[in-house]
Amino acid sequence: MQNRSFAAAVKAAFPHTIPIMTGYLAVGMAYGVLMAAKGYSFLWAGFVSAFAFCGSMQYVAITLLTTAFDPLQAFVLSLMVNARHLFFSLALLPKYRGLGRLRYFMIYTLSDENFSLSSSVEPPEDTDPTLFYFAMSFLTWLYWVAFSMLGGLLGGLISFAITGIGGHYGHLGLGADPGGPAAGKEEAMRLDTIHSLIIVAMVALATQITRWTPFLLFSGDKKLPKVVEDLGRLLPPAMMGLLVVYSLRSTDLLGGSRGIPEAIAVAVTAGLHLWRRNTLLSILAGTACYMLLVQLVF
Repeated sequence: MQNRSFAAAVKAAFPHTIPIMTGYLAVGMAYGVLMAAKGYSFLWAGFVSAFAFCGSMQYVAITLLTTAFDPLQAFVLSLMVNARHLFFSLALLPKYRGLGRLRYFMIYTLSDENFSLSSSVEPPEDTDPTLFYFAMSFLTWLYWVAFSMLGGLLGGLISFAITGIGGHYGHLGLGADPGGPAAGKEEAMRLDTIHSLIIVAMVALATQITRWTPFLLFSGDKKLPKVVEDLGRLLPPAMMGLLVVYSLRSTDLLGGSRGIPEAIAVAVTAGLHLWRRNTLLSILAGTACYMLLVQLVF
């Protein structure tokens, strides 16, 4: 008999979201600090994270919020950066169709991480599938919003140069001055409230278009075309491979550590997963291996 309690679903889903939480702790807080450095309070960081929820595009949007007002550029750029979400939605279309109204929130929050979880993790037999998948999406969304706000609070309270942070995320398109004024001491050039809201709305709208289009095209209870069902079966592993490539795209094979920590961490993650078939264990071990290598060896 299935337990239809939301608390039970959260309890079952939480262990699978721990790797996401640890990643969001660093990346989400860094985003909040950068927003504070450009004159936006922790409430702004939380609002953008909750409303747009688009990860790397939010980093890109910091530039859009601190340069000349151009909503069309924000919309087009967000479409380009988040175009991969079209394939995420198409892959999860068969699974999400039967999950009731809660699937609307799952579609709204269909990030890279939520796609990975929803396509690779199956709910326990005693847990309602709809509540289980909803709980995973809700938890990852909550982590991102909470850590963004925490970073914004810290950025507003402490004073330090953010050159290192800006440089690290430069590959995401963050063109704002990374060596700008210290957080909390001097407000950087930024758009006013109305124009900032319009930019955020354009980013969020374009992001949601990429997530909702497949579901809107194949709405209702009619049978899905066979090609869509086949894509739903084949795309998840293909998109997983794409995400791996996306994560490793900035690895410098000719300088620094020459990609050795990344290669070892990927090998540990893949080998452990082939051995134990445990997603949580594989991701945690691979992440821990990489962090130890870059901090203590390379």
